[in-house]
Amino acid sequence: MKGEVKVMAGVENLLAEPWEPFCEPVLEFLNQLSVIIRKDYGVNAYQRKETKAFGFWCRRTHMEEFKKRYQDKGVRLGRGIIFHIPASNVPILFAYSLAMGLLAGNSCAVRISLRAQKQDLELCQRMDSLLKQPEHAKLKERIIVFTCDREQELIHKWIEQCDGCVIWGENKTIMSLRSMPMKPDAVQMMFPNRYSICILDTRSMSVISEGELEELAHRFYNDTYAVDQNACSSPRFVLWNQKKETKANQKARRKWWEAVVRAAAGYEITAHKATLKYEALCKFAMEFEEAIKIERYDNLLYTIMLQKIPNNPFQILGNCGMFFQCVGEWQDFIQPLAVRQLQTVTYYGIRGKDLTDYVLNNHLYGVNRVVPIGRAMDMDLIWDGQDFVTTLSRQISREDCDATV
Repeated sequence: MKGEVKVMAGVENLLAEPWEPFCEPVLEFLNQLSVIIRKDYGVNAYQRKETKAFGFWCRRTHMEEFKKRYQDKGVRLGRGIIFHIPASNVPILFAYSLAMGLLAGNSCAVRISLRAQKQDLELCQRMDSLLKQPEHAKLKERIIVFTCDREQELIHKWIEQCDGCVIWGENKTIMSLRSMPMKPDAVQMMFPNRYSICILDTRSMSVISEGELEELAHRFYNDTYAVDQNACSSPRFVLWNQKKETKANQKARRKWWEAVVRAAAGYEITAHKATLKYEALCKFAMEFEEAIKIERYDNLLYTIMLQKIPNNPFQILGNCGMFFQCVGEWQDFIQPLAVRQLQTVTYYGIRGKDLTDYVLNNHLYGVNRVVPIGRAMDMDLIWDGQDFVTTLSRQISREDCDATV
């Protein structure tokens, strides 16, 4: 109901006391939540794979690996209360944002949308049940997950009082929230609209075994279809690295897309999704001036072959299985694609180091992540070039007295 505020997990009034990053109560809570998720969802929860992925992500051993990164980075404390507004179109994003705020040593208030997805609400229930256990009493005072209308006065209150905010969403949403009064020393982590690309080496794809091809297509599916290509890290462009066009290269591309269709066989292509995708295709075909070649694999997959990179690649939208292709040497494509909004580059058949070296040597504005295909959705404490722990905590510098003076 519009205007209603509903607490989904935790408490209404937060304790603002800063803790050290990676403190034991947080690690234990996340680990117990991981155990619950993996036990509840088991091996037959295909429809809730994002929740399962979060359960695997927040396990104790993974959190300990994160902790080791910061062992030599000085004495740190959290900042106080961090207010989070996650995007509603990416399942379980709120949980990652909350976990990273807690790991940095903070209390966290998280506003989720009234249109939150079912698995978000289910995870809130599990969080709340776990927080009610006596051993998590102190941590419970540091968490609130609530839902309300975006115009609710409570959002203004949290923005005004928080010690930092983490906002994921559309550019207009972020600009609107940044215009609200905040503490002068409050930190901000903003994650606006981004887009991503995939690079495939055509020669490598032509000699790949059938088993490897099917596995690679499955990983590509997880990067894209699993979130309807809504995530910023889901590729829209697929770049085929090759020096010249041949029939063998055309065959390799066709073989790849056929494997992707097989991997996407279980994808639910609703009438709404199919309509949105077809409208986007028609709009692009009408507005793009250069010649394009469109191939359709039923409603599951559209591919659009471009002769050159558009002037505004960030504004070229692909969703629910629509990909733009180019062929040529990958170095020629990166320059026009690496605008500020280019976030993730996934790859197969070329070296990741060559990609990062090219970004460094050419001083490119875009490219914040370079990862193999299948890891586009892997959440890290460093995202979009921003470090959650260092930004959401403060370092306490110290100089010891010289005993000889």
